[in-house]
Amino acid sequence: MEYYRIKYFKKKEYILRCVTLLKELRRGLDTKIPERRLNETLIFGSWNIREFDCNSKKFGPRKEDDFVYIAEIISRFDVLAIQEINDDLAPLQKVMRMLGDEYEYILTDVAAWKSGGNNERLGFIYDKRTVKFNGVAGELVLPQNMLIRNNDGVIERQFARTPFKCSFQAGWFKFKVTTVHIYYGKDSEKSNHFKRRVEEIDKVAKLISENAEKEGTKKDPSTKWFNPYNYFIVGDFNIVNENNVTYDALAKYGFETIKNRKGSNKDRTKFYDQISYYKTSNLDFDWKDSNRSTGRDHNNTDRIFNFFNYIYTEEQFPLFKTDVVNYITRNKAAFKDDIEKLKIKIEGIEAELALDTISKTRRKRIERQLEKAKETQTYTKNLVALKTEELTDFYLNSPWNTFQVSDHLPLWAEINIDKSDEYLDNSF
Repeated sequence: MEYYRIKYFKKKEYILRCVTLLKELRRGLDTKIPERRLNETLIFGSWNIREFDCNSKKFGPRKEDDFVYIAEIISRFDVLAIQEINDDLAPLQKVMRMLGDEYEYILTDVAAWKSGGNNERLGFIYDKRTVKFNGVAGELVLPQNMLIRNNDGVIERQFARTPFKCSFQAGWFKFKVTTVHIYYGKDSEKSNHFKRRVEEIDKVAKLISENAEKEGTKKDPSTKWFNPYNYFIVGDFNIVNENNVTYDALAKYGFETIKNRKGSNKDRTKFYDQISYYKTSNLDFDWKDSNRSTGRDHNNTDRIFNFFNYIYTEEQFPLFKTDVVNYITRNKAAFKDDIEKLKIKIEGIEAELALDTISKTRRKRIERQLEKAKETQTYTKNLVALKTEELTDFYLNSPWNTFQVSDHLPLWAEINIDKSDEYLDNSF
């Protein structure tokens, strides 16, 4: 990490805050994520970095010190799958400069907004000292007979955000990783939007499992030594929970997941993000750091790093108060404009509900729209009328701080990559 860059912040008041929070963040990372060990283990993970960094919701843009916190978290990984990287790569390049020359990234082009891709990229950041990109990368394209049902129920489309697959090697360990950001749509399991979400998970799992099965047939019968690629699908699956059909779509093709006790969103209630794997060899998840993991199975722990326990805490509010006030002041005119637009929208919905000619299905749908519009209107009115004594609550509980870092928490896994003894035992 090139910490000297903190000296050159344009806003000097951010320097002391950054150093203070960075020390807390480093303490948390040292406690919760295992130490990286060259040629012994691979620290591998996935992180959806919320709308990085397009400011479409007007909660940003991110501040100078936020890029340092993001870089510090990334620096604890040998390879990290990333989602929601936006069109403008300047913010990512800020993070890469902070990480230093040892780190590299590989990304997709942006996925079209109209197809549900939200102008986002998928990709990987990796440390060239510990991980080698093996030269193969590609976006997954579905064959004609596997196309996904659109929101109208017609089979005619590819993924909203095309999954991105790359091959890597760390020491003896070879792995092919596909990172995804699955279409979300709607919550109702009966809706075509939800079915489209399930189909996206189903199709990517089917394709990658077929690749993995072929990998398992490449063993040379003349030798006991076999070191095939292992296959992973990681990222934001928008999976509801382990008991939901969204999860089943992964499991039915032989993928196992690294389970966590709590979710990966800020409130720890949603299991959207997953690290899943298809074993083609003896994939060893034994933890090397005995101080934190002796006798514990990887499926019975919490492999999510909650950075909100260390930065953007309630105790740190005085350090951010000026930014919160500036955000609200800067956007008051926009908030008032939004209130007027919502008023017109609500009046239109209420007028439609007064008609006797609309169907029950349509009525139910627009009643939900009305409820959501009224909630947004109330929230926005409260922002305009926010009092000084209410600023702490806004700082802690509004979406504002999730747009400074993310509303998703990074997942990690530690994998044993030293196969020296296995090679010596089976190759001579």
